[in-house]
Amino acid sequence: MMGATVQDKPAQNASSQVKRRKVYYVSGFDPRGASYYHRLYREESVKQAVHHGGTVSVGARNKLGEHVSAWTADGEWGGHSVSTQYQFLHWDDLVRRHWEPSLPKLVFSTLSRYARYIGCGAFGRLSKTFRGPLYSALYPLVYLLLLVLLSAGCGAGVKALLSAVGGNAWLALAGGVAAGVALFSGGIALANRLAVFWLLQIYRFVQGWGEREPEDVKARIAAFAEWIRQDLEASPCDEALVVGHSVGSIVGVSLAARLIEVLTPAQRRQVTLVTLGQCIPLLGLMPSAKAFRHDLKRLSEEREMQWLDMNARADSLCFSQANPLDISGINGAKVGRPIQQVVRPFRMFSKQDYARMKRSKQRLHFQYLMASALPNEYDYFRMTAGPSRIQPF
Repeated sequence: MMGATVQDKPAQNASSQVKRRKVYYVSGFDPRGASYYHRLYREESVKQAVHHGGTVSVGARNKLGEHVSAWTADGEWGGHSVSTQYQFLHWDDLVRRHWEPSLPKLVFSTLSRYARYIGCGAFGRLSKTFRGPLYSALYPLVYLLLLVLLSAGCGAGVKALLSAVGGNAWLALAGGVAAGVALFSGGIALANRLAVFWLLQIYRFVQGWGEREPEDVKARIAAFAEWIRQDLEASPCDEALVVGHSVGSIVGVSLAARLIEVLTPAQRRQVTLVTLGQCIPLLGLMPSAKAFRHDLKRLSEEREMQWLDMNARADSLCFSQANPLDISGINGAKVGRPIQQVVRPFRMFSKQDYARMKRSKQRLHFQYLMASALPNEYDYFRMTAGPSRIQPF
């Protein structure tokens, strides 16, 4: 899959070696904060170590700034020591602010935004080209519609059955309502496990961003850019990775565009934007998302900062089939931006384990940040704590 593991090639020259690295990580639209991602990194790095021959020791989590938590990831690779400072850039508090806690409000507000998404033409372009993201967008709506119909049908069926066996009309009605409510409640509980409402939250947020960029998110991105500028000046490193996962890839794009403005060319040559499981076109397809497309254009013209876009075709929540710049009407492929890498999770696990994983869209979507059961060219921990600079295959 990706260019992370080419870090191992024996022919690497000295300029590609890393002794000090910084990772600036931006999570997806996830209310979970740094503690969750610190635990995930620590646990998964141990599992992955059996495949890459190195060791990664993860330190305790500390708060570096108002919106930044960090931990160390010290690697040993055949006598070569690497020190990585892994910084978690907090916007989880903003996610919680934009998270709709009321299920009825979530459903109805998302329906209205779906309607506007269709009206602006973005959904039409999505339907013609990107089946995986299209089906993922429709999946929560279809699930909820079927749940309502099945619950109503179950209630009506139970009522009819009780009436047919001579039950009291009111008791039959009560039984039918109870059966329908029970099925609906069970379906809602299952929907939480199947990430139905998580997806609705994502589509609601991104479509709202397309109509008007959230001021709090805009301000936070500016704060991130200034933090990184000051951090790189205070403690230079051999390599800096700006990693955006899922919706974090959208935030990462806007962050990288601002870094172009505040970093020197020499600093930008040390920085690589890494987008994992990106859903950039969800926003880039919207004609009203002018500020975001301007950020994409900046990245298309940038020649100092590298951009690697890494996605799995099996991940229906990401856009792996096409260049995110080209989709948004900006020349990308012609200028080699971004460098695209294919992640192959089906090679990371046995057939049985992979078949189980595919049942959960959310689990597969998080595989970019997790260990593999089998050796694979994609290794997130060698990429972020390994001995060499990240490179495409």
